[in-house]
Amino acid sequence: MFWRLPSVLLLLAGAIPLIVFLHSLKPRGLRLRTTTFFLWERVLRDQPLGTRLGWLVRKNLLLILQIVAATALIAALADPWLRYFGSASGNLVVVIDLSASMKAQERGTSRFDRARREWSALIDGLGSGQKMMVIGAGPQPRLLISFTSDQRRLRELARGLEATDAPGGMKDAILFAHAFLKRGSPDRVVVISDGAFTGAEEFSKAGDQLRFVNVAGGMDNLGIVALQMRRHPDRRSPAEIMIHVKNFTAKTLRAPLTLTLEGKTLARQEIELGAHDRRVLIIPYDGNPEGRLVARLEIDDDFATDNQAYLALTDQAPLRLLYVGPGNPYLSRLLRLFSHVQVTSAPHWEPELAQEKSPFDVVIFDRVAAPALTRGNFILIDTIAPNLPLQLTGKIHNPRVLSPAANHPLTEGLSLGDLTIREALRVAPKGEGTVLARAAASPLLYALNKGGLRVLFVGFDLMASDLPLRVAFPILFHNALEWFQPQRLEFPGAATRAGAPITLRLPNSEGAVEITAPSGKREAFSAPSGSLVFTDTFQAGFYRFQNAERNGLFAVSLLDEEESQILPRVRLESGAKANAQGGSALEGGFSLWPALLGAVLLLLGVELSLAFRQGLPIYPIVIRGAALAMLALALINPRIFRSTSALDVILGVDLSRSVGQEGRERAQAIIAATGRFKNTDVRTR
Repeated sequence: MFWRLPSVLLLLAGAIPLIVFLHSLKPRGLRLRTTTFFLWERVLRDQPLGTRLGWLVRKNLLLILQIVAATALIAALADPWLRYFGSASGNLVVVIDLSASMKAQERGTSRFDRARREWSALIDGLGSGQKMMVIGAGPQPRLLISFTSDQRRLRELARGLEATDAPGGMKDAILFAHAFLKRGSPDRVVVISDGAFTGAEEFSKAGDQLRFVNVAGGMDNLGIVALQMRRHPDRRSPAEIMIHVKNFTAKTLRAPLTLTLEGKTLARQEIELGAHDRRVLIIPYDGNPEGRLVARLEIDDDFATDNQAYLALTDQAPLRLLYVGPGNPYLSRLLRLFSHVQVTSAPHWEPELAQEKSPFDVVIFDRVAAPALTRGNFILIDTIAPNLPLQLTGKIHNPRVLSPAANHPLTEGLSLGDLTIREALRVAPKGEGTVLARAAASPLLYALNKGGLRVLFVGFDLMASDLPLRVAFPILFHNALEWFQPQRLEFPGAATRAGAPITLRLPNSEGAVEITAPSGKREAFSAPSGSLVFTDTFQAGFYRFQNAERNGLFAVSLLDEEESQILPRVRLESGAKANAQGGSALEGGFSLWPALLGAVLLLLGVELSLAFRQGLPIYPIVIRGAALAMLALALINPRIFRSTSALDVILGVDLSRSVGQEGRERAQAIIAATGRFKNTDVRTR
């Protein structure tokens, strides 16, 4: 037992003497001695002690009841609690770290193997009626199994689960796990991790519903953090391969680095890196950039996942672009910066240009009449084609962009705020197409994607605006070349980081696309729109995809410095193993004050009844009844509530340039409306 307010017990030192003193003020009869009473005194002296004590108790019964009631009342005010120990019976939400760092090994045992043993111990410790849910902390939280008490299913999952080759998002996983906890329940989240993560430092301390099981092992690592190939047609070597290596330990490490293409060694050299040092190697290449490119560190460190990196190379012809117009120095200079673009110029359109043996991938019409467009990729600058769903109605002067660019691949990263334009075409869209940016009376940027036809319409002369002087100029044309999907890349490597999605550009086909993972696992997908976003990139290596019209490769590598740093960055406060289990010891308590107050009511009720039977005056009876009624009311614990209409309102208003004038006006109207509230209880910030 423990007391919440033990200092209240000091009231006993004053309450009991006060009751005895008040009881002594009770009027008593006058005692006189006579000669005939000595016989009775002798008889009383000869009576047993028990009989005399019983007579004293009966004579002072009211006093005794009052002292006991006062003692119980003061004890109730001290708020005693009866402490007990039991076991937690709530459900468990287990968050297991699936990041690549869990593959770090020490003495042949990986961190994930240790995590598997801890997880199995949690399964074995499940009590009767307890359930367990398992969430994997990968790049995104994954629900591996919902609440279940089937230990056989849980053990099968524990045996078959493996860590990924991708980084992990521990914070998102912990927040996701807490969403399944019931408020006020003994449910808890158990996190099994190595602490080699960042971004979840606020969750690193154990709490009432959060426990950590820390697994460790392995500290030394030398890894590849970047691998890329880039074309340089204007240099002696048409391509260069970049390899970035970093030492994550506090000591000097040495290892051979080997670069191979389809099993053929391109380069091999010994590298030596000091503590926490890094090195970038540039290797020229003048061969055919096609096939599987692998960079490998031949070292036996504690983390083998980043000892190799992969790149799937595809050698394709340059992007053939036809420029039709009087010439634009800004656009010409920009196109020369794209090393994979081959530009052909013509002052005006000739039908012979459409009869080339190799059709152009992209055609730009700049301030010249354009023919009817059927199939292909086109950019129209200050001109329109006769068969497009755009009606030319005149021109507008000094137009201003009214709204932010629409959400479209062409406008990704594009900012057109305060764009200055002297003159633009006034057009009216009819039917299909997407307005990317508009002025008050006409679209300024417009995109059409219909069948095999893709068109970007720029409704003003680039030379009559300040767009070529803005960062938005190269972004717009880079996005356009990517949107046209001609599959001509400055960086010929098809690769992505582990855990990141990759977009596969495919010909429009009704057939399925089959993807084969490095483990041999095959999956079929449909891509009727000509592109497929593949997200299951949790295993490093080469993936093969194919459909009825095309097949190819792409590579997946870790290439993440944060994940390659396998040293724990977060100190996890993990309790004893028993405390992490669902059947762990749990301390609780039961409040005794309601029982003591009930005993006080019972004692005072008996005392009031005896006082009434003894014929006490009416005033003491009334005082006793009033005290009894007040204590009974306290036991009921009445509460008085007052309804209120008070409200605290916090307004967050975005007044940045991207909001636009209409958004600013609406925000100001809302702020003005909040100032008209007359209720003084309502506060607005």
